[in-house]
Amino acid sequence: MVTAESSDTHLAGTGLRRGLVVIGIVLTALSLRSAVTSLGVVLDQVRESLEISATLAGVITALPVICFAGFGAVAPALSRRIGEQQVVLVGVIAIVVGLGARATAGEPLGFVAGSVLALAGIAVANIVLPSLIKRHFPHRVGLMMGIYSMSAAASVALPAAVTVPLSDATGYGWRGGLGSWAVLAAVAVIPWMVLLSTGHHGTSAVEHDQPRGCSTAALWRSRTALSLTAFFGLQSLNAYVMMGWLPAILTSAGLTSRNAALMLSVSALIAIPISLALPRIATRRDSQRRYVVAIVAGGLAGYLGLLLAPAIAPLLWVMLLASLHGAFPLAVTLIALRAREPATATQLSGFVQSGGYVLAALGPLAIGALNDLTTTWTVPLIVLIATLVLELIVGLIAAQPRHVETELATAR
Repeated sequence: MVTAESSDTHLAGTGLRRGLVVIGIVLTALSLRSAVTSLGVVLDQVRESLEISATLAGVITALPVICFAGFGAVAPALSRRIGEQQVVLVGVIAIVVGLGARATAGEPLGFVAGSVLALAGIAVANIVLPSLIKRHFPHRVGLMMGIYSMSAAASVALPAAVTVPLSDATGYGWRGGLGSWAVLAAVAVIPWMVLLSTGHHGTSAVEHDQPRGCSTAALWRSRTALSLTAFFGLQSLNAYVMMGWLPAILTSAGLTSRNAALMLSVSALIAIPISLALPRIATRRDSQRRYVVAIVAGGLAGYLGLLLAPAIAPLLWVMLLASLHGAFPLAVTLIALRAREPATATQLSGFVQSGGYVLAALGPLAIGALNDLTTTWTVPLIVLIATLVLELIVGLIAAQPRHVETELATAR
């Protein structure tokens, strides 16, 4: 017999568990890009201090997408084996240790090893968080995806803005600036540790009553999974191109390096409210096609402005390009919406993000090579416009209201 007292205790426990999950998601998401954007603003100092060659520096800047693709692919299997919350905890601990290791590294190899460890932790956490949201907040997916995406967007903007001041404030130069983000990641360990220590272990492979989702091989037969992978990859490609090359494009148009960097910061800040609002709005409709159209239209207008009249209104072009920041929160929201079961959401997340980051890795390299070959930004911008046309096409397919489980059942 369930008494009122036991019912109240259960509700209180559920509320505490969900509160801890929310705190854990926010703190973890705030660490998802700090390893990347904090390094960019002090890379010259790191290179000089550790005597890192230009070639190795290029490898280091390419590590994020390589690690996100490679380590992200193993996250679904790891999640089935030990449980979702355990995977996030392991990922956050890896971020802490990796960021700390690279901040104290005395030679290039140690710096690279620390970076790889931190990025591996980010990769597995990236994959599992959308599934955790779907499992714990099935009726608040839009709100929680918005909070998650906003926190992830903040993890892009904040490190870029405050890593240099932190380097000065700590008195340890670039080591203090980069190491500060290990402290934030360490705080994110606490809620996951509390959840696990109180017996809230999440799901794992031993819980046989839970649906196990579909296999990675099966997802290759899903039109929605493939189109969502292409959409995620193309939006990531454009995001990394903007982070890596937008300042150079703007300086070629006549802006100073300082103003070009400021423009990039403005774009990153605009991403924060977009990331909060868009998932919540998008989940209110069965189809999200109108949001795909709006995102791509803004990006096309921005690229066309940079192509045809870059010096006339650069701030306007950058603000239009900022609409592309809406593609990431929409993509991770679609991962949750297009899977009926949380286990399938984990599998789909690994499939989409791993494959998408492989595609994204080609973007900055290809755009840089095209600029070297043509000595202008005309051809690279035309190519980027073409990628947005493709993003529109696959996005419209991914945004149709359907579940991958239904597609796979029909295809049998």
